[in-house]
Amino acid sequence: MKMMCTMLAVAMISVGICENIDQKVVQQLKKVQQHRDNEKVLAELLPIVHCPLKPSKYEGILISQLRNAQSSTQQFRLISDKLAELLVHKVIQCLPTKSIEVETPVATCLGQALASNVELVSIMRSGDALLDTFIMHFPEANVSKFLIQRDEKTAEPHFQYMKVSPTLGSSNQVIITEPMIATGGTLEMVVSLLKEKGVKEENIIIASVCAAPEGLIRLGQKFPRIKVVLTVLDEKLNEKKYIVPGLGDFGDRYFGTIAESSIVDEAFPASP
Repeated sequence: MKMMCTMLAVAMISVGICENIDQKVVQQLKKVQQHRDNEKVLAELLPIVHCPLKPSKYEGILISQLRNAQSSTQQFRLISDKLAELLVHKVIQCLPTKSIEVETPVATCLGQALASNVELVSIMRSGDALLDTFIMHFPEANVSKFLIQRDEKTAEPHFQYMKVSPTLGSSNQVIITEPMIATGGTLEMVVSLLKEKGVKEENIIIASVCAAPEGLIRLGQKFPRIKVVLTVLDEKLNEKKYIVPGLGDFGDRYFGTIAESSIVDEAFPASP
């Protein structure tokens, strides 16, 4: 019975992609495209993003290597892990801290510590590519898993599986690892499910490498109190709802589940 209720709730979430929201996304997207070179205006148009919308010089170098279709699986993993480290820094800027007293070998001083516990949520399978790095920085965090598969014909997300920690809704900060935000459909479903589990919207942080403005706009209109940190804001979605210029299929490239010889010739779908 419990599983039936969950499936019904997921079905209702999927139906939530309504026309009035889509029209708002179109209007907001036009404004984003008009002001792509204006960081201040972009920040106002995409208020859920809590980091610079343009990559640093180092991030720009890494993201260029990640985009390169000639990068091997080993190279892709190495670069992804470096970017994940930088994403952790951005996430921590969004976390509440408290002052603590620290005894050094010489004197007592004031220091900082996280003010609340952290929970990690990985959207399988590409989210797992960032997960190990985040676990290293939050070793006591429980990890919840969601499997949402995208219909490549409709670009709509379909719920498959979830396993959540028993403390997920205990007012903890929740970090979602999802390397790519395309339509935002998968994250819309996951955030909705997290809220059903008792997670406060303002406690949710999404860590992403690459995002399309369409997905960020959609998420911002549905969940204005979430926070997103990212490496790069890409141009748009194409007619197939793939991110342009994008990175390809992050999961396949990270886990080596596609022949490297075919990378140059194929257009990879992005996670929704």
